[in-house]
Amino acid sequence: MGSILKPLILPHTTTTLSNGLRVVVHEDTTSPIVAVHVMYHAGSKDEREGRTGLAHLLEHLLFEGSENCPKGQFDRLLERVGGSNNGSTWLDRTNYYEVVPSHAVELALWLERERMTHFLPVLDEEMLEIQRSVVINERKQVYENRPYGLAHEKLHQLLFPPEHPYSWPTIGYTSDLEATTLDDARAFYQRFYTPDNAVLVLAGDVEADEAFRWAEHYFGDIPPGGHGPSVRANGHAPTGGKMVELPDRVSFPRIYDAWAVPAYGTAEWVHLDVLSYLLSDGESSRLQRSLIRESELAQDVDAYLYPTELAGIFGIVATTRSGVPPERLREAIDGVLAGVAEGGVSEAEVMGAVRRARRDHLNSLANIEDRAEELAYASTVLADPSRLEEVLNRYAEVSPDDVREAATRYLRPELRASVVVVPSGEATDEA
Repeated sequence: MGSILKPLILPHTTTTLSNGLRVVVHEDTTSPIVAVHVMYHAGSKDEREGRTGLAHLLEHLLFEGSENCPKGQFDRLLERVGGSNNGSTWLDRTNYYEVVPSHAVELALWLERERMTHFLPVLDEEMLEIQRSVVINERKQVYENRPYGLAHEKLHQLLFPPEHPYSWPTIGYTSDLEATTLDDARAFYQRFYTPDNAVLVLAGDVEADEAFRWAEHYFGDIPPGGHGPSVRANGHAPTGGKMVELPDRVSFPRIYDAWAVPAYGTAEWVHLDVLSYLLSDGESSRLQRSLIRESELAQDVDAYLYPTELAGIFGIVATTRSGVPPERLREAIDGVLAGVAEGGVSEAEVMGAVRRARRDHLNSLANIEDRAEELAYASTVLADPSRLEEVLNRYAEVSPDDVREAATRYLRPELRASVVVVPSGEATDEA
Protein backbone atom coordinates (compact mmCIF):
# COMPACT_ATOMS: atom_id res chain seq x y z
CA MET A 1 0.00 0.00 0.00
CA GLY A 2 2.93 2.32 0.65
CA SER A 3 3.68 2.59 -3.07
CA ILE A 4 0.07 3.62 -3.80
CA LEU A 5 -0.24 6.45 -1.29
CA LYS A 6 2.07 9.42 -1.68
CA PRO A 7 3.63 10.71 1.55
CA LEU A 8 1.89 13.65 3.21
CA ILE A 9 4.39 16.44 3.69
CA LEU A 10 3.82 19.61 5.71
CA PRO A 11 6.95 21.76 5.31
CA HIS A 12 7.94 23.74 8.38
CA THR A 13 10.93 25.36 10.04
CA THR A 14 11.49 25.41 13.78
CA THR A 15 13.62 27.12 16.39
CA THR A 16 13.63 27.38 20.16
CA LEU A 17 14.19 30.69 21.97
CA SER A 18 16.54 30.87 24.94
CA ASN A 19 13.55 30.93 27.31
CA GLY A 20 12.27 27.60 25.95
CA LEU A 21 9.51 28.89 23.65
CA ARG A 22 9.34 26.67 20.57
CA VAL A 23 8.54 28.49 17.32
CA VAL A 24 7.25 26.68 14.22
CA VAL A 25 6.75 28.37 10.85
CA HIS A 26 4.83 26.93 7.90
CA GLU A 27 5.14 29.14 4.81
CA ASP A 28 2.24 29.29 2.34
CA THR A 29 2.06 32.40 0.16
CA THR A 30 -1.07 31.44 -1.78
CA SER A 31 -3.19 33.87 0.29
CA PRO A 32 -2.11 37.03 2.16
CA ILE A 33 -3.16 35.73 5.57
CA VAL A 34 -1.37 34.22 8.56
CA ALA A 35 -2.64 31.98 11.35
CA VAL A 36 -0.93 32.61 14.70
CA HIS A 37 -1.40 29.83 17.24
CA VAL A 38 -0.12 29.69 20.79
CA MET A 39 -0.69 26.32 22.44
CA TYR A 40 0.07 25.67 26.10
CA HIS A 41 0.87 22.18 27.31
CA ALA A 42 -1.85 22.43 29.93
CA GLY A 43 -5.35 21.04 29.87
CA SER A 44 -7.76 19.32 32.20
CA LYS A 45 -5.18 16.56 32.81
CA ASP A 46 -3.07 19.12 34.66
CA GLU A 47 -5.74 19.73 37.28
CA ARG A 48 -6.27 17.82 40.50
CA GLU A 49 -9.22 16.29 42.24
CA GLY A 50 -11.34 18.98 43.85
CA ARG A 51 -10.27 21.65 41.35
CA THR A 52 -11.48 20.25 38.05
CA GLY A 53 -12.47 22.66 35.29
CA LEU A 54 -9.69 25.10 36.17
CA ALA A 55 -7.94 24.95 32.77
CA HIS A 56 -11.17 25.70 30.90
CA LEU A 57 -12.16 28.42 33.36
CA LEU A 58 -8.78 30.07 32.90
CA GLU A 59 -9.25 30.04 29.13
CA HIS A 60 -12.47 32.01 29.64
CA LEU A 61 -10.68 34.45 31.94
CA LEU A 62 -7.91 35.06 29.43
CA PHE A 63 -10.39 36.55 26.97
CA GLU A 64 -11.29 39.21 29.54
CA GLY A 65 -8.43 41.56 28.75
CA SER A 66 -4.95 42.34 30.04
CA GLU A 67 -3.01 45.16 31.63
CA ASN A 68 -2.43 46.97 28.32
CA CYS A 69 -5.42 45.67 26.38
CA PRO A 70 -8.68 46.19 28.33
CA LYS A 71 -11.71 43.97 27.91
CA GLY A 72 -13.24 44.32 24.45
CA GLN A 73 -10.17 45.98 22.94
CA PHE A 74 -8.68 42.61 21.91
CA ASP A 75 -11.56 41.92 19.53
CA ARG A 76 -11.82 45.52 18.33
CA LEU A 77 -8.15 45.66 17.35
CA LEU A 78 -8.44 42.43 15.37
CA GLU A 79 -11.71 43.38 13.71
CA ARG A 80 -10.17 46.68 12.63
CA VAL A 81 -7.59 44.82 10.53
CA GLY A 82 -10.01 42.13 9.35
CA GLY A 83 -8.79 39.44 11.75
CA SER A 84 -10.50 36.87 13.95
CA ASN A 85 -9.59 34.90 17.07
CA ASN A 86 -10.71 32.08 19.33
CA GLY A 87 -9.45 29.48 21.79
CA SER A 88 -10.25 26.08 23.22
CA THR A 89 -9.34 23.74 26.05
CA TRP A 90 -9.06 19.96 25.95
CA LEU A 91 -7.56 17.14 27.97
CA ASP A 92 -3.92 17.81 27.07
CA ARG A 93 -3.71 21.41 25.88
CA THR A 94 -5.13 24.91 25.75
CA ASN A 95 -5.01 26.75 22.43
CA TYR A 96 -5.37 30.40 21.43
CA TYR A 97 -5.25 31.66 17.87
CA GLU A 98 -5.65 34.63 15.57
CA VAL A 99 -6.08 34.69 11.80
CA VAL A 100 -4.96 38.01 10.36
CA PRO A 101 -3.88 39.61 7.10
CA SER A 102 -0.15 39.17 6.65
CA HIS A 103 0.51 42.86 7.36
CA ALA A 104 -1.03 42.48 10.85
CA VAL A 105 0.99 39.55 12.20
CA GLU A 106 2.76 41.73 14.75
CA LEU A 107 -0.58 42.77 16.22
CA ALA A 108 -1.47 39.12 16.86
CA LEU A 109 1.93 38.50 18.44
CA TRP A 110 1.57 41.54 20.69
CA LEU A 111 -1.86 40.38 21.83
CA GLU A 112 -0.51 36.89 22.68
CA ARG A 113 2.37 38.49 24.56
CA GLU A 114 -0.23 40.39 26.58
CA ARG A 115 -1.96 37.12 27.36
CA MET A 116 1.29 35.49 28.48
CA THR A 117 2.72 38.35 30.54
CA HIS A 118 0.15 40.98 31.50
CA PHE A 119 -2.93 39.08 32.63
CA LEU A 120 -2.53 38.75 36.41
CA PRO A 121 -2.81 42.48 37.18
CA VAL A 122 -6.40 42.52 35.85
CA LEU A 123 -7.56 39.23 37.40
CA ASP A 124 -9.87 39.96 40.32
CA GLU A 125 -12.78 38.43 42.22
CA GLU A 126 -15.41 40.08 40.05
CA MET A 127 -13.89 38.70 36.83
CA LEU A 128 -13.57 35.24 38.36
CA GLU A 129 -17.16 35.22 39.58
CA ILE A 130 -18.57 36.33 36.22
CA GLN A 131 -16.69 33.68 34.24
CA ARG A 132 -17.36 31.00 36.85
CA SER A 133 -21.08 31.63 36.34
CA VAL A 134 -20.64 31.48 32.56
CA VAL A 135 -18.87 28.12 32.72
CA ILE A 136 -21.36 26.63 35.20
CA ASN A 137 -24.21 27.72 32.93
CA GLU A 138 -22.38 26.21 29.95
CA ARG A 139 -22.11 22.93 31.82
CA LYS A 140 -25.85 22.96 32.53
CA GLN A 141 -26.78 23.70 28.93
CA VAL A 142 -24.33 21.40 27.16
CA TYR A 143 -24.13 18.50 29.60
CA GLU A 144 -26.72 18.39 32.37
CA ASN A 145 -29.79 19.58 30.45
CA ARG A 146 -29.05 17.96 27.09
CA PRO A 147 -30.21 14.42 26.22
CA TYR A 148 -27.30 11.96 26.56
CA GLY A 149 -25.22 14.92 27.80
CA LEU A 150 -23.62 13.18 30.79
CA ALA A 151 -22.81 9.89 29.08
CA HIS A 152 -19.18 10.61 28.17
CA GLU A 153 -18.51 12.04 31.62
CA LYS A 154 -19.78 8.85 33.25
CA LEU A 155 -17.91 6.74 30.70
CA HIS A 156 -14.55 8.27 31.61
CA GLN A 157 -15.30 7.80 35.30
CA LEU A 158 -15.71 4.09 34.63
CA LEU A 159 -12.71 3.80 32.30
CA PHE A 160 -10.18 5.44 34.63
CA PRO A 161 -9.73 5.46 38.42
CA PRO A 162 -10.77 8.67 40.23
CA GLU A 163 -7.23 10.02 40.53
CA HIS A 164 -6.47 9.64 36.80
CA PRO A 165 -6.55 13.02 35.00
CA TYR A 166 -8.71 11.64 32.20
CA SER A 167 -11.41 10.55 34.62
CA TRP A 168 -12.98 14.01 34.93
CA PRO A 169 -14.51 16.21 32.19
CA THR A 170 -12.65 19.17 30.74
CA ILE A 171 -15.46 21.49 31.78
CA GLY A 172 -15.12 20.25 35.37
CA TYR A 173 -17.65 19.52 38.08
CA THR A 174 -19.95 22.26 39.37
CA SER A 175 -18.88 21.79 43.00
CA ASP A 176 -15.22 22.15 42.01
CA LEU A 177 -15.88 25.26 39.95
CA GLU A 178 -17.76 26.80 42.87
CA ALA A 179 -14.81 26.05 45.16
CA THR A 180 -12.17 27.53 42.85
CA THR A 181 -10.45 30.56 44.38
CA LEU A 182 -8.54 33.49 42.97
CA ASP A 183 -5.35 31.92 44.28
CA ASP A 184 -6.14 28.69 42.40
CA ALA A 185 -6.51 30.59 39.12
CA ARG A 186 -3.35 32.62 39.71
CA ALA A 187 -1.30 29.53 40.59
CA PHE A 188 -2.45 27.64 37.50
CA TYR A 189 -1.64 30.59 35.27
CA GLN A 190 1.79 31.16 36.81
CA ARG A 191 2.70 27.50 36.48
CA PHE A 192 1.55 26.77 32.96
CA TYR A 193 1.35 30.04 31.03
CA THR A 194 5.08 30.31 30.49
CA PRO A 195 7.16 30.32 27.29
CA ASP A 196 8.87 27.02 28.11
CA ASN A 197 5.45 25.36 28.34
CA ALA A 198 4.18 26.75 25.03
CA VAL A 199 4.60 26.51 21.28
CA LEU A 200 4.08 29.39 18.86
CA VAL A 201 3.07 28.48 15.31
CA LEU A 202 2.85 30.92 12.41
CA ALA A 203 1.34 29.50 9.23
CA GLY A 204 0.70 31.31 5.97
CA ASP A 205 2.14 34.29 4.16
CA VAL A 206 5.20 34.80 6.36
CA GLU A 207 8.90 34.08 5.90
CA ALA A 208 10.57 31.93 8.52
CA ASP A 209 13.46 34.31 9.24
CA GLU A 210 11.11 37.22 9.72
CA ALA A 211 8.80 35.15 11.90
CA PHE A 212 11.70 34.08 14.11
CA ARG A 213 12.79 37.73 14.51
CA TRP A 214 9.28 38.70 15.51
CA ALA A 215 9.06 35.80 17.98
CA GLU A 216 12.31 36.91 19.60
CA HIS A 217 11.14 40.52 19.75
CA TYR A 218 7.75 39.81 21.33
CA PHE A 219 8.55 36.79 23.49
CA GLY A 220 12.31 36.49 23.89
CA ASP A 221 12.53 38.58 27.07
CA ILE A 222 9.84 36.65 28.95
CA PRO A 223 11.49 34.51 31.66
CA PRO A 224 10.85 30.76 31.63
CA GLY A 225 8.63 29.28 34.28
CA GLY A 226 11.01 26.57 35.37
CA HIS A 227 8.24 24.65 37.08
CA GLY A 228 8.74 21.50 35.01
CA PRO A 229 6.04 19.30 33.52
CA SER A 230 2.91 18.32 35.36
CA VAL A 231 1.60 14.98 34.11
CA ARG A 232 3.58 13.44 31.27
CA ALA A 233 3.84 9.71 32.04
CA ASN A 234 1.08 7.17 31.55
CA GLY A 235 -0.08 7.63 35.11
CA HIS A 236 -2.50 5.11 36.56
CA ALA A 237 -3.67 2.07 34.65
CA PRO A 238 -7.23 2.19 33.35
CA THR A 239 -9.86 0.18 35.15
CA GLY A 240 -12.39 -0.89 32.51
CA GLY A 241 -14.61 -3.92 32.87
CA LYS A 242 -17.49 -1.86 34.27
CA MET A 243 -20.97 -1.10 32.99
CA VAL A 244 -23.78 1.11 34.30
CA GLU A 245 -27.19 2.17 33.09
CA LEU A 246 -27.82 5.90 33.14
CA PRO A 247 -31.45 7.09 33.13
CA ASP A 248 -32.08 10.19 31.03
CA ARG A 249 -34.86 12.07 29.27
CA VAL A 250 -34.34 10.26 25.99
CA SER A 251 -36.56 8.29 23.62
CA PHE A 252 -34.10 5.57 22.59
CA PRO A 253 -31.43 3.67 24.51
CA ARG A 254 -27.87 4.40 23.46
CA ILE A 255 -24.72 2.39 24.17
CA TYR A 256 -21.39 4.10 24.90
CA ASP A 257 -18.37 1.78 25.00
CA ALA A 258 -14.75 2.80 25.55
CA TRP A 259 -11.32 1.24 25.93
CA ALA A 260 -8.04 2.79 27.06
CA VAL A 261 -5.49 2.06 24.31
CA PRO A 262 -1.95 3.18 23.38
CA ALA A 263 -1.38 6.93 23.17
CA TYR A 264 -1.41 9.14 20.11
CA GLY A 265 1.76 8.86 18.05
CA THR A 266 2.35 5.15 18.57
CA ALA A 267 2.13 2.60 15.76
CA GLU A 268 -0.66 0.83 17.68
CA TRP A 269 -2.68 4.04 17.76
CA VAL A 270 -2.51 4.25 13.97
CA HIS A 271 -3.61 0.60 13.67
CA LEU A 272 -6.58 1.32 15.93
CA ASP A 273 -7.50 4.43 13.96
CA VAL A 274 -7.62 2.37 10.76
CA LEU A 275 -9.81 -0.09 12.67
CA SER A 276 -12.19 2.73 13.65
CA TYR A 277 -12.64 3.65 9.97
CA LEU A 278 -13.07 0.01 9.01
CA LEU A 279 -15.75 -0.38 11.66
CA SER A 280 -17.94 2.67 11.14
CA ASP A 281 -16.93 5.04 8.32
CA GLY A 282 -19.29 4.61 5.40
CA GLU A 283 -22.23 2.32 4.65
CA SER A 284 -19.94 -0.60 3.80
CA SER A 285 -18.13 -0.45 7.15
CA ARG A 286 -18.64 -3.44 9.39
CA LEU A 287 -20.71 -1.88 12.16
CA GLN A 288 -22.92 0.12 9.82
CA ARG A 289 -23.49 -2.82 7.52
CA SER A 290 -24.23 -5.27 10.33
CA LEU A 291 -26.20 -3.11 12.77
CA ILE A 292 -28.04 -0.71 10.47
CA ARG A 293 -28.50 -2.33 7.07
CA GLU A 294 -28.65 -6.07 7.80
CA SER A 295 -30.01 -6.64 11.32
CA GLU A 296 -31.73 -3.22 11.60
CA LEU A 297 -30.87 -3.06 15.30
CA ALA A 298 -29.38 0.45 15.34
CA GLN A 299 -30.38 3.77 13.85
CA ASP A 300 -26.83 5.08 14.06
CA VAL A 301 -23.37 3.85 15.07
CA ASP A 302 -19.94 5.45 15.22
CA ALA A 303 -16.42 4.48 16.29
CA TYR A 304 -13.84 7.08 17.32
CA LEU A 305 -10.30 7.32 18.66
CA TYR A 306 -8.99 10.26 20.69
CA PRO A 307 -5.45 11.48 19.84
CA THR A 308 -4.58 11.90 23.50
CA GLU A 309 -1.27 11.94 25.32
CA LEU A 310 -1.49 9.70 28.38
CA ALA A 311 -3.58 7.02 26.68
CA GLY A 312 -5.69 6.85 23.56
CA ILE A 313 -9.43 6.41 24.07
CA PHE A 314 -11.24 4.16 21.59
CA GLY A 315 -15.02 4.42 21.64
CA ILE A 316 -18.12 3.02 20.00
CA VAL A 317 -21.51 4.75 20.25
CA ALA A 318 -24.74 3.22 18.94
CA THR A 319 -28.42 4.13 19.31
CA THR A 320 -31.07 1.41 19.21
CA ARG A 321 -34.02 1.35 16.86
CA SER A 322 -37.48 1.52 18.35
CA GLY A 323 -38.34 -1.62 20.30
CA VAL A 324 -34.80 -3.03 20.24
CA PRO A 325 -33.45 -3.82 23.72
CA PRO A 326 -29.90 -2.54 24.27
CA GLU A 327 -28.79 -6.08 25.19
CA ARG A 328 -29.43 -7.23 21.62
CA LEU A 329 -27.48 -4.30 20.22
CA ARG A 330 -24.62 -4.97 22.62
CA GLU A 331 -24.43 -8.62 21.51
CA ALA A 332 -24.32 -7.51 17.89
CA ILE A 333 -21.48 -5.04 18.56
CA ASP A 334 -19.54 -7.76 20.37
CA GLY A 335 -20.14 -10.08 17.45
CA VAL A 336 -18.67 -7.59 14.97
CA LEU A 337 -15.59 -7.04 17.15
CA ALA A 338 -15.16 -10.79 17.59
CA GLY A 339 -15.37 -11.20 13.83
CA VAL A 340 -12.43 -8.83 13.38
CA ALA A 341 -10.38 -10.42 16.17
CA GLU A 342 -11.05 -14.03 15.22
CA GLY A 343 -11.68 -13.91 11.48
CA GLY A 344 -9.43 -11.01 10.56
CA VAL A 345 -9.96 -8.42 7.87
CA SER A 346 -9.12 -8.30 4.18
CA GLU A 347 -6.49 -6.27 2.39
CA ALA A 348 -9.27 -4.49 0.50
CA GLU A 349 -11.02 -3.48 3.73
CA VAL A 350 -7.82 -2.08 5.19
CA MET A 351 -6.98 -0.23 1.99
CA GLY A 352 -10.45 1.32 1.93
CA ALA A 353 -10.18 2.37 5.57
CA VAL A 354 -6.75 3.89 4.99
CA ARG A 355 -8.00 5.84 1.98
CA ARG A 356 -10.91 7.24 4.01
CA ALA A 357 -8.52 8.18 6.79
CA ARG A 358 -6.30 9.89 4.20
CA ARG A 359 -9.36 11.81 2.97
CA ASP A 360 -9.93 13.18 6.46
CA HIS A 361 -6.23 13.93 6.94
CA LEU A 362 -6.25 16.03 3.79
CA ASN A 363 -9.39 17.83 4.96
CA SER A 364 -7.71 18.55 8.30
CA LEU A 365 -4.84 20.24 6.46
CA ALA A 366 -7.00 22.11 3.96
CA ASN A 367 -6.42 25.63 5.28
CA ILE A 368 -3.69 27.41 7.17
CA GLU A 369 -5.65 27.59 10.43
CA ASP A 370 -5.96 23.80 10.49
CA ARG A 371 -2.31 23.30 9.57
CA ALA A 372 -1.19 25.66 12.32
CA GLU A 373 -3.25 23.78 14.88
CA GLU A 374 -2.03 20.37 13.71
CA LEU A 375 1.60 21.50 13.94
CA ALA A 376 0.99 23.04 17.36
CA TYR A 377 -0.65 19.87 18.65
CA ALA A 378 2.16 17.62 17.40
CA SER A 379 4.70 19.98 18.96
CA THR A 380 2.81 19.87 22.25
CA VAL A 381 1.76 16.26 22.64
CA LEU A 382 4.45 14.54 20.54
CA ALA A 383 7.22 17.05 21.41
CA ASP A 384 8.15 17.60 17.75
CA PRO A 385 6.12 19.00 14.82
CA SER A 386 7.90 16.57 12.48
CA ARG A 387 6.15 13.72 14.27
CA LEU A 388 2.93 14.79 12.54
CA GLU A 389 4.22 13.69 9.14
CA GLU A 390 5.55 10.50 10.71
CA VAL A 391 2.14 9.62 12.12
CA LEU A 392 0.26 10.52 8.93
CA ASN A 393 2.54 8.40 6.76
CA ARG A 394 2.34 5.32 8.98
CA TYR A 395 -1.14 4.63 7.64
CA ALA A 396 0.28 3.45 4.32
CA GLU A 397 2.07 0.59 6.07
CA VAL A 398 -0.87 -0.81 8.06
CA SER A 399 -1.60 -4.46 7.30
CA PRO A 400 -4.63 -6.69 7.96
CA ASP A 401 -2.63 -8.46 10.67
CA ASP A 402 -1.97 -5.11 12.39
CA VAL A 403 -5.68 -4.37 12.50
CA ARG A 404 -6.64 -7.84 13.74
CA GLU A 405 -3.93 -7.72 16.42
CA ALA A 406 -5.14 -4.32 17.60
CA ALA A 407 -8.71 -5.56 17.98
CA THR A 408 -7.59 -8.75 19.70
CA ARG A 409 -5.26 -7.08 22.14
CA TYR A 410 -7.00 -3.84 23.06
CA LEU A 411 -10.75 -4.19 22.46
CA ARG A 412 -11.41 -7.12 24.76
CA PRO A 413 -14.76 -7.13 26.62
CA GLU A 414 -13.08 -7.32 30.04
CA LEU A 415 -11.22 -4.06 29.33
CA ARG A 416 -14.32 -2.17 28.25
CA ALA A 417 -16.13 0.54 30.15
CA SER A 418 -19.76 0.91 29.13
CA VAL A 419 -22.61 3.31 29.77
CA VAL A 420 -26.08 2.45 28.55
CA VAL A 421 -28.33 5.50 28.50
CA VAL A 422 -31.95 4.43 28.89
CA PRO A 423 -35.23 6.36 29.04
CA SER A 424 -35.97 7.51 32.58
CA GLY A 425 -37.82 4.87 34.57
CA GLU A 426 -36.30 1.95 32.66
CA ALA A 427 -32.94 1.69 34.44
CA THR A 428 -32.01 -1.54 36.19
CA ASP A 429 -29.31 -2.18 38.77
CA GLU A 430 -25.72 -1.38 37.84
CA ALA A 431 -23.82 -4.26 36.31
